Amino acid sequence: MNHTWRRAHESYGRDDALSAVDHGATWVFLWCDGRASRSTDEPLDEGALAYARSHVIEPAERVRLLAKAQKKHRSRTVVMAERWEDDLGRRLVVFYEGGPYLLEDRAEPDRR
Repeated sequence: MNHTWRRAHESYGRDDALSAVDHGATWVFLWCDGRASRSTDEPLDEGALAYARSHVIEPAERVRLLAKAQKKHRSRTVVMAERWEDDLGRRLVVFYEGGPYLLEDRAEPDRR
């Protein structure tokens, strides 16, 4: 991806993220072990999208878990979604496993 990407919507809700994917948005799933599954992969990793469909937490849950993690200095692994856009207006839905923290700003949101 050779364009400038920016986070357009942090902590995307499950319905909005999956609706965007169902309507053709490109997506990537960043696994906590460092792997990445992409909508452009051949063959398509259907398991990644199925996992996202059943595990993405809602923004309010992320806020709740973040407060808990900051208080206890630990967190459980969750799946979250964010929407990123490039300078051409293309959308990318980024699903990722990790603590209840937003992805750090990055030039390429589809890389760990």
